[in-house]
Formats: sequence, structure tokens, C-alpha cells
Amino acid sequence: MTKSSSLKTILLRMRNDWPSMCWICPSINFPELEATKYVNQKNGQSVWEHTMAVIDLLHDDKDIALLAGLFHDLGKCDIQPVDDPSLPRFPGHPIASANIAEDTLSSWGASDYIIDRVSRIVSTHMYDISNAAREKTIRKFVADVGQDNIGNWFAVRIADSASYSGSKQYYNRYIEPFYSAVLSYLRKQPGTEQPKFTCPFQGMHIKGGDA
Repeated sequence: MTKSSSLKTILLRMRNDWPSMCWICPSINFPELEATKYVNQKNGQSVWEHTMAVIDLLHDDKDIALLAGLFHDLGKCDIQPVDDPSLPRFPGHPIASANIAEDTLSSWGASDYIIDRVSRIVSTHMYDISNAAREKTIRKFVADVGQDNIGNWFAVRIADSASYSGSKQYYNRYIEPFYSAVLSYLRKQPGTEQPKFTCPFQGMHIKGGDA
């Protein structure tokens, strides 16, 4: 597989079936993903199992969201786990994961735009949305993620949280209010198309305009 055709071929294979099927018997060397099989999260699920669940939930989303889901936790393999349950188990893993995404996507021949948008999502996917209703905070969030990347970010955040216990409650308490606050902010910006995404929880469908 040549460098220039790698990303296109990978995406076609991920779209051909459930995305996880592409990585059960991969045709390319991806040691960073392979390493996730041996790293466990707080809930006992391996990072590999979690990553496969996330990308399958993103099957119908845009390529950028799908790729961000693939890379979002790979940096956990390079982080010493913290056993204190009151603290993040893999502190700093979003940045480590974004670095892996940038290097790998570059080697796969991805465009600078795709690399930028994917790495923005990966590096911010643990953004604290529990108390982020202030306009100043939302303005920084939009700048960090990219205005045309908001829908992709929410798709990944929802898919990421869907595999954990209490995910519906988390969605109702944090994700939906934060999305509404971001949407309200974007409506004030002239010429802004509103993001849309589909929640994997049955009966929950949020959408704005095209993005």
C-alpha cells in the first residue's frame, strides 16, 4: 500500500463493513493501535475494546469524526496509569493521542486539513463540559476545535461516553446542555452553519443546519 493511497484505502475498508472489522485483521502495520489490547481502563475494558466500540458508533459520521474516534485514546499506552479513582487514570493522554494522530495520518498521506481537524478533536476530547456555559469559555472551545469541526467533536464525545455506565444520564446532564450553549453562541455568529449529529442513544436526535 503506497503512502498516498493509504488513508483512502483505510477509510474505504472501514466503511465497507463495521469499522472495527478493518482492524481485527489489519492489512497495515499499526503498532500504536495493537498496543491498546494490553491496556485496561477503569471499567475493566481494554483501550482496544473501547476504541472499536467508539468507531463502530461513528460508522455513519464524517471521515474526520471516524478518524478522531480511532486515535482519541491511543496515547493511553504511553501514560503511566494512576490508580487513585478520584483522578484521571491516564493524565495527559489527549495530547499524547493527538501526537500519534498527527504522525500516523501524515504517514498515511492525509491532507494538512484532515490532520489538523482530527488532532483538534483528539486533543480536546476530554474537554471539561461540566461547567462550561460562559460565553468566554465557549468562544475558546470553538476556537480550539474549529467552527466547522463542532459537529465532529460532539459525535466523538457522545460515542466516547456511550460505552460507560450512566452514559444516558451524562448525556442529559452535560452533553445536551453544552451543545445547546454552543449552538446558541454559534447562532450569534453571522453566516455560521449549525452543526448536527445523531446521538447513539435511542430516541435522542439533535441537529442544526448542515456542517
